[in-house]
Amino acid sequence: MDIAPGATVSIEITAMPRRESARKTLCRVCGKDPAVAKHHRKQNSRRPSWQEWIRGGKFWHHQMKSKPAAKLESGKVFNVRASVDVMRDLESVKDCVKVTVR
Repeated sequence: MDIAPGATVSIEITAMPRRESARKTLCRVCGKDPAVAKHHRKQNSRRPSWQEWIRGGKFWHHQMKSKPAAKLESGKVFNVRASVDVMRDLESVKDCVKVTVR
């Protein structure tokens, strides 16, 4: 891929990856979309992620797990700023996505 770092790229999911590692990579990259990141920040601010209570004289805690912010479906488009790590990740899942420079 000949993409200059700092450019905005449009990522269209053409097919869902079969490998779990590729799905995680795609979810991480698509989570950098500003609209998705804003939704994730709002979601985390509405609920506590760390609950603490005393039981038997000891402190107990529970940390809630967050769901992935980006819903991966075929045909969805995400706009992400290209950085070195994003370009490397997109290269590893290039069979599942179509990348265009905006």
